[in-house]
Amino acid sequence: MSKTILSLALWFLLTPLAVFSQPDCDLKKEDDSIYVYLCDSKISDFKTIKVDLEVPATLSQYAAQVLDIGRYHEWQYKIKNIALLARVSPTELYYYSEVSTPWPTSDRDMVFHLKLWQDSLSKVLYVAMEAIPDFIPEKEGVVRIPQGQSLLTVTPIDKHRVSVHYVIDIDPGGFVPPMIANMFAAQAPWQTYFNFRNEIIRQGEQRITVPFIADY
Repeated sequence: MSKTILSLALWFLLTPLAVFSQPDCDLKKEDDSIYVYLCDSKISDFKTIKVDLEVPATLSQYAAQVLDIGRYHEWQYKIKNIALLARVSPTELYYYSEVSTPWPTSDRDMVFHLKLWQDSLSKVLYVAMEAIPDFIPEKEGVVRIPQGQSLLTVTPIDKHRVSVHYVIDIDPGGFVPPMIANMFAAQAPWQTYFNFRNEIIRQGEQRITVPFIADY
C-alpha cells in the first residue's frame, strides 16, 4: 500500500470517530433505509458527507461492483463519462469521471486513485479514494475537481448482507458558494447508493465476484 493511501486510510479511520461523536452532523436525507448526514468539515467550508445503509450482497460481490469501473454509469448519479485510466493491480487503479451539474455551474470531472483492501481478521472491506487532479490534462469547458478523499467501509452482517459506511470530503472547484453546494449535497450520494443497491439486487444470481476477497 502506498504511503499516500495508507495516510488517507488512517486519517479516515480515525477522523469519523472524532467527527461523528460530536454534535456537528445533521441527518439531511433518510429514505428507503439510506441515511445521508452532512457534517462540519475539518478541512474546508464544504460539508463532509456521511452515508449509512445495508446492501444484500456478499463482500466479494460488493468489491466486484466497486472495481467494475466500466459499469459505473449504471448507478452513479449524473455521470456523463467514465474511463479506466490505469490498473496498477487487481485492487488498485486510476479512473476518470465526468458528471453533469445544475445550471448555471459547469460540469465537473475528476481523476481518482482507488485502492481496495481487506482486514484478514474482521473481513471488513475498505476502499479509499483520493483525487489526483494533475494525472491527465484538464478538459476544456469542464471544471476539474481539485481535492477529494473518501473512505468506504463495508462490514459483513451475515452471509448475504453487508453494512456500508461511506465518508467523503470534496471540493467541487470553480465558483460554487459552499452554502449552495451544501444545500444539494445530500441528494447525489443518496441517489448513487440507491442506484447501487438496486443494481446489486437486479443482478440476482448473476452477480459477479472477485476471488481475492474473503466472504463472511
